[in-house]
Amino acid sequence: GVGGARRRSDERTSRGASIVSLAWSLPRSLGAGRLAVGWSVPRGEGVVSLFSASLLPSLLPLHTALADPPRKSLTDRSGNYVVDIQKAAAGLEDPLAEPEGAFSTITAALAVAPAGSTVLVRAGTYTERVFVTRPGIQLLAEPGAVVAWRSDKPYEAALTVDLSEAASGGSVTISGLTVRHSSPSIAQNYAVYVPPPSRAASATKVELRDLDVSSSSGSGLGVEGGDVTLLSSKVHDCRNHGLVFLGPTARGAVRGCELAKNKLNGVLLRDGASPAIEGSRLVNNGAYGASLIDCRGSLAAGNEIRGNGKGGVSGECDDGDDAAV
Repeated sequence: GVGGARRRSDERTSRGASIVSLAWSLPRSLGAGRLAVGWSVPRGEGVVSLFSASLLPSLLPLHTALADPPRKSLTDRSGNYVVDIQKAAAGLEDPLAEPEGAFSTITAALAVAPAGSTVLVRAGTYTERVFVTRPGIQLLAEPGAVVAWRSDKPYEAALTVDLSEAASGGSVTISGLTVRHSSPSIAQNYAVYVPPPSRAASATKVELRDLDVSSSSGSGLGVEGGDVTLLSSKVHDCRNHGLVFLGPTARGAVRGCELAKNKLNGVLLRDGASPAIEGSRLVNNGAYGASLIDCRGSLAAGNEIRGNGKGGVSGECDDGDDAAV
């Protein structure tokens, strides 16, 4: 007991020894404890108390007291990285200003989304350049989601799929975006740009689906390497070409698309490019529906090619495939 400890302390103090006295109290009703610590040393014939304190006012579970505060999730409940323009309009900061993950820009979401992730883009106009730089990403946009990039600097595409430094392969899917672009360069002036991938990512399949693309300064889509498929998309009203596949590693397919009202050609294939153009409409372009220069692709019979300023098709692919006009 406390009284017993004090009596023993007094007896030992009288013999000139230092004393430590402990008292412990644990009220059952509170489930908490108090620890009182004190010590005394002799001074002449009396006792001087040097210290007395109460420690550990509560013995609630320490892991509760010391744990980090709960962290808000980077994703929604389905594990998707969500981009919402309303967050940007409200001036909220990335990435965790809401109970569930919501990012103000596509760029911010892509910066933290690992391979295998899905990024969902809510409707709204995003004034930013978007770069997809790793395989395994799905970028899925709601109707009304627009990436708009207008710049007075050259070589600035609005959307770039750049796997030139990727360490592995996989797939990339981009769906539903509207892309608007202006940048005053001569070469590589594309609204959507796919440069050659790294050797490690050379087998990566890039799928662009349900896009609406226009460039007031250049071409809609430029593929300079890799396996790229454009599906059910519209590329229109571009100052140069609708689509350009350029170089011996540029391959893939164009299926169910409309290439219309572009100032030059609906499709330009050159320098060994080898995509298949199938089931698409190449209409009302200023030059040709398709211009084929030293290419290895194919222009299938299921395409509709009409109303182009200089004719349906110029040239042919090296394998001799002809277009049905």
